[in-house]
Amino acid sequence: MMRMYDFDSLLDEILSHRPELTRDQIMEQIQVKKRDVGAGFLTEQGALFLIAGELGVQLKHMTSTDLTLKDIYAGANDITIVARVLGVYPISEYKRKDGTVGRYRKLSLFDKSNVARLTIWDDNQDAIKLEGITVDAPVRVSNGYVRPGLDGKPSLNLGKRGKIELLSDYTIVSRLTSLSKLVRKIGEVEEELNMPAVEGTVSSASRFSSFTRSDGSPGSLTQFELTEGTGKNKIRVVVWNPVSIEAKVGQMVLVTNLRVRKSINGDRELHGDSATVILDTGAPPAGGGVKLVKVNRIKDATGPVSLEVMALSKASTHEVPMRDGPSLKKAELIIGDDTGEITLVGWRNLADRLVKIEVGEKLKVLDVVRQVSKMGMMTLEFGNDSKIEKVSD
Repeated sequence: MMRMYDFDSLLDEILSHRPELTRDQIMEQIQVKKRDVGAGFLTEQGALFLIAGELGVQLKHMTSTDLTLKDIYAGANDITIVARVLGVYPISEYKRKDGTVGRYRKLSLFDKSNVARLTIWDDNQDAIKLEGITVDAPVRVSNGYVRPGLDGKPSLNLGKRGKIELLSDYTIVSRLTSLSKLVRKIGEVEEELNMPAVEGTVSSASRFSSFTRSDGSPGSLTQFELTEGTGKNKIRVVVWNPVSIEAKVGQMVLVTNLRVRKSINGDRELHGDSATVILDTGAPPAGGGVKLVKVNRIKDATGPVSLEVMALSKASTHEVPMRDGPSLKKAELIIGDDTGEITLVGWRNLADRLVKIEVGEKLKVLDVVRQVSKMGMMTLEFGNDSKIEKVSD
């Protein structure tokens, strides 16, 4: 079965097969391919798939040795972590010992059972921008180091040698728990320190207030109420120093990056901070038509999905022997957009339909079903109700 690749591993494999080429030449070809093909269909990794095909390079499966959050420990250096983003904080300033002003930025990361804080320092100007990185995004943090935080727990840091990037390798992404799997309902709020996300219906519009702290510094907060079902379960949400928070009555939402506290009268409340966001969960598809998802959102799908993609390879076919009957024809085709790549699978006569697709064709793939193997690999399966339409330039 065809699997997805890490960008650097894929590039190294191409260069090992074509030693007459340099890394710079391949990177230049990537930019040309992305420009000629057009935005919205290719990541740099997707462009590499096309280039590999044109160069006649037969790609092989590669594995990852990435660590997860439970593996970090104080004193670790040059480690690589994969996780999802729970919260993105604004850039903050601090005063150095020499009196100069420094800058840093924090992220909250999560996986199935762990939450950790990442600090990016201003000697890494590229990483501190966090371009394209949002809540629930799967990321790889490379060349990080771990030091004890103020609370004594291991804290992950990223200096000038470090790197943070979006993950598009589905052999890795499919093993990362998405935020949707950790969402709690209001009736499930317990005495926990951290809660990744809580869902409910807004029953009181958000109210913004500003104040002055005891040390003279300014502060602000936004508060509103969430209810569940008929309104039996209610809870107050307070977001401190919000960047941009607005909740409207009747809106169905997920509120992220929260912790449970008790009010003066002993009621439970949910408190957030400048990395808390409100995600609308009740909005219908735009225009009432077919809802197209991006490749990096397939992981959250529970039914058939539709995408607009590009064919990144010719379909490979082979016969799969069955235990109690004749073998079946199977075709696999790599497709992708500007967020990632995935394999589309067709069986029997449906395999023939995939074989007819040419590399570089822009397609609408409608009503295909996500499949996850026992090894955690994610693919899309082309069925009798699925459709493929060519997209005109």
